[in-house]
Amino acid sequence: MFAALVAPSIPAVAIIDVARAFTPRFEQVGPLVLLDAGGLSRLFGSPQDLGTHLSAALAKHGHGGTAPRVAIASTQTAAALLALGRPGLTVVEPGQEEKALAPLSVSVLDRYEKLKELRTGENRHLEILTKWGIRTLGAFAAIAGPEVFERLGDHGLQWQALARGVDARPLVPWVDEVPFEAALELEWPIEGLEPLSFVLARLFEPLSERLEQADRGAAVIHTSLRLTTKRVHARTLPLPSPMRDPKTLRTLVLLDLETHPPDAPIDTVRVFIEPTPGRVTQWTLLERAQPAPEHVSTLVARLSALMGDTHVGSPRLTDTWKPGAFAMAPFEVSEVPRVAEVPRVPRVPKVPGRGAEVPGAEVPSALRRFRFPIPTRVQVQEGRPIRVATDRQGFSSGAIVQSAGPWRTSGEWWQEGQAWDRDEWDVAMADGTIYRLVVERGVGQWFLEGIVD
Repeated sequence: MFAALVAPSIPAVAIIDVARAFTPRFEQVGPLVLLDAGGLSRLFGSPQDLGTHLSAALAKHGHGGTAPRVAIASTQTAAALLALGRPGLTVVEPGQEEKALAPLSVSVLDRYEKLKELRTGENRHLEILTKWGIRTLGAFAAIAGPEVFERLGDHGLQWQALARGVDARPLVPWVDEVPFEAALELEWPIEGLEPLSFVLARLFEPLSERLEQADRGAAVIHTSLRLTTKRVHARTLPLPSPMRDPKTLRTLVLLDLETHPPDAPIDTVRVFIEPTPGRVTQWTLLERAQPAPEHVSTLVARLSALMGDTHVGSPRLTDTWKPGAFAMAPFEVSEVPRVAEVPRVPRVPKVPGRGAEVPGAEVPSALRRFRFPIPTRVQVQEGRPIRVATDRQGFSSGAIVQSAGPWRTSGEWWQEGQAWDRDEWDVAMADGTIYRLVVERGVGQWFLEGIVD
């Protein structure tokens, strides 16, 4: 036995409170609330009496407007359609669902589907049924199943089952979202990370169990430390992927506090976790296994505590023409391409000074820039470099046989210590090596910035 509640003039929260007062097994489908009324006869009597009690409870929250609708039937689908299609209280005897639904308009199916799927717009099935002259659920249910399948497909058969009051799925009970939060008020103030580690372990272990039971993982950890100075030291730690291992969560919080320590002893420790659906890891035979996010996050946190937040992460380009400029973004484990998708390039002989080339194909050049430019000595004649001399092992010195340039760049002269003003040259040596040379115009110092491959 199921009951359906619809009350447009009553807030959804109030309808849920009414349902919770009768049974813990109820489901919200948009503005419609379905109750599992099985066993409530011992408390409220017959289905008619139960419907009267539900209508009275909803009326207490109403302030005029449309009267609430209550329907009771042996299937949740029939109860929902009757509540959407009939005003007031409707009680259907078991086995009479299809007969009770027959007079309802077929448009009630579209309304019910919109509630379940949060769909907007007109349904093509409703338009087709209207063109056929089918106006009621009874007329639709009377059509032979094969004919419905030929014209409307599987979805049409699902609609016809709904028109007969057949449930497509079981009721999914409402589950109150309990915040994943824990706090511990200390008898004596503590200082340092070692005693704080024991306190965090006591907080994270039960929270991790609750996350596992709810199939959730921690997405963000909020740590709040109340200090003896009556001030609150708060930290927010976003995680790269959902995780719920208590040791990992504790370690990440401790490493974050090591970088940003509180400035006074701690009286109260509070932890709040923003949950997210749990992570499912399933690698195929063609995918390379990635490192566990827990291990990567711990490693990055340890490096950040050692080197500083701005020195650890993934480099990314910035919106500037300054050579070598980049910024650090939070490190994330990206998806590794499948082995089958990696193209296999045939091995060909290597031309000295130019790298590997595919015979008959034009290979584009690429600049292999050095992270730290190499200081070098350059002889200039009539404003053009003619000879290069470097002491770095593995790099050739000698006369320049061909040169291109200069390309002059400058910028950020308005920021002290960040301005640049330089000329760039591409020069070819006698052995075929192509260098990128740079001269800082302000001081006249030359650098070997890279090799063109």
